[in-house]
Amino acid sequence: MDQILANAIASIEVGIEDFREGSDRRLVSSVRNVYAGLLLLAKAVLWQESPNSDGSLIFVMKRQKDGSLVKTGKTIDVRGIQDGFAIVGLAPDWGPLNAIQTYRNDIEHLYSSADPNVVKEQLGRTLPLIRTLMGDYLDIDPQTKFSPDCWKALLETKEFFDEVQAACLATFDNIEWESDEVPFPKADMHCPECGSHLIAQQDAGERNPQHMHLICRNCGHEPETEDMLESGIIDVTEADRYLAIKDGGRSPIDTCPECTRETFIVDIAKCVLCDFEIEAECAICGEELDVTDYSPEYPSLCAYHAHVVSKDD
Repeated sequence: MDQILANAIASIEVGIEDFREGSDRRLVSSVRNVYAGLLLLAKAVLWQESPNSDGSLIFVMKRQKDGSLVKTGKTIDVRGIQDGFAIVGLAPDWGPLNAIQTYRNDIEHLYSSADPNVVKEQLGRTLPLIRTLMGDYLDIDPQTKFSPDCWKALLETKEFFDEVQAACLATFDNIEWESDEVPFPKADMHCPECGSHLIAQQDAGERNPQHMHLICRNCGHEPETEDMLESGIIDVTEADRYLAIKDGGRSPIDTCPECTRETFIVDIAKCVLCDFEIEAECAICGEELDVTDYSPEYPSLCAYHAHVVSKDD
């Protein structure tokens, strides 16, 4: 575990050096190195939490013919890391890791270059996760492990992000949101032009999310509300949707039959973009209706009775 921890700290240190150097190539490298360092920190935690601290939780396991499991030489990916934490009962806020992973992918495939302010923003988001992984789970004061210059840079990026994000989030304070299970994704929308999460509402008095006019406080782009709301809802429900697929539960969101966006929220039986709703119960049998059974020809009937009635027709 000690070597993994040392490699994690070194990777983050190099990432901060890349950021401070500031060239486009080094900014991209900064994102990659800090992301890799976060993964290594998480693996250090899993190593510690493995049975007898043998590190087995960080390796991909292979089942033998006799049914036994053996370690392979391959370590788990980010999803395997998050599953491993759930197995041992640890639940850090994975938001910063997911955000920097998305940005890393985007600068490699979508954006022509890395925006210095967005890189600074992404680095600022990571400090709470570093503190959780090292301080809370490994019982290590991170300030004692990073160089003074690196630690100062992490604090400065965190202060920058907190200050600007707070002002952005405050513009959504008056938004009226019906769902209790799916939160309004005010911190999960990101600019399609530069990748920044510093999205604000231009009219802070607007209450209806469908009528929002949004702006990126980093680059000034004004993204489409429908796109931002949909992508934000998808991001904010990522963990719940994954668990639903993995464990056979119900996803908190679904595709709206009317506008075809992933904005139908199950707990309110309504699309938050076009206001499409389904009936609460089947008019014949009283069974609770689900959007997956919805029939536009027979909107008040369950799938079975819609089928029966269609046969009669």
